[in-house]
Amino acid sequence: MTRLPDAQRLSVGSIRVTALSDGPLPLGLDQLKGIDEADYARILRERHADPATWRSGLNAFVVETGERTVLVDAGVAGNMGEHTGRVMGNFQAAGFAPSDVDTVFVTHMHGDHVAGLLSDGAAAFPDAALRVHAADRAHFEGSDDLATSVLSAYGDRVETFEGEADIAPGLRALPLPGHTPGHCGLQISDGDAGLLIWTDIVHVAPIQLARPEVGTGFDVDVDQARETRTRMLDRVSADGTMIAGSHIGFPGIGWIDRAREGFAFVPARYTHDT
Repeated sequence: MTRLPDAQRLSVGSIRVTALSDGPLPLGLDQLKGIDEADYARILRERHADPATWRSGLNAFVVETGERTVLVDAGVAGNMGEHTGRVMGNFQAAGFAPSDVDTVFVTHMHGDHVAGLLSDGAAAFPDAALRVHAADRAHFEGSDDLATSVLSAYGDRVETFEGEADIAPGLRALPLPGHTPGHCGLQISDGDAGLLIWTDIVHVAPIQLARPEVGTGFDVDVDQARETRTRMLDRVSADGTMIAGSHIGFPGIGWIDRAREGFAFVPARYTHDT
C-alpha cells in the first residue's frame, strides 16, 4: 500500500515551516537513565500510551524565509529500523528538490540527524552550506565515522559558529548544550510570531516532560543536558513560546504547559491555510 506523505506546514509570520517525519524510532526505557520500569509504564499509561508498543518520533524541518530555504537536520536514512528514513521522500512529496536548499542547519551531529545528509557517500544537498556549532565539529570529527563522512562530503561548504549566531534573516541558533557539546536549537522570529525548534531537549517526551530529571544514554553530559532541559521547560512554559521537537510525535509542534506532574505537551491545532 502506498503511504501518504508525512509533511505539514505552518506559518511563523511570513516564514513558512514544513515539518517532515522520518518515521518512528525505537526509543524507550532501555535508553533512559533515572527511571524504573514501573514508573515508566505508569507515566505512559496515564498519558494513554502503551509501554509495550511505544515509539518516539523523528522530525526534520524545512524553513523558508522568502529568500532562503534552510533544512534543519535530515534524519537517520533508514539506519534505525525499517520504518525510518522517510525524510527525503516526504521532502520531495512536499514539493522540494535537494537543489532548493541553500543552507543545512545541523542541530547536532548524532547519526539520526545527519545520516540523511549523504546519498551514496556524497552530499545529498549539493548546493547547500552546512552550518554546525564548532563544539560539535570538534567533538565528532575524527571520532565518529558518520559525522566525519558528512563533514568531508560538504568540504569547504561547512561553516562553523560559536554561541548564538544568525543562520538566515529571522533564524538564530541557540546553544542548548549537554546532549552534545554543540547541541543547538533554532529560534525562528518574524515580528511578534515565533517558534523554537528545540531539537533533542526530550527523546521520550511523555517521560521526560513529566520527569525532566530523566536523562538518556545518548547524552554526552547527562547533568548538563538535565540542566538545559529544566531551564528550557521553565522558560517556554512561562513565556508561551511555541516549540518544535525532533523526538515528539509528528509534527512535534505545540506548547509546553505546567502539569500536575512536571510538564505536558499541547499540540498545535492543525490549520488548512498553510
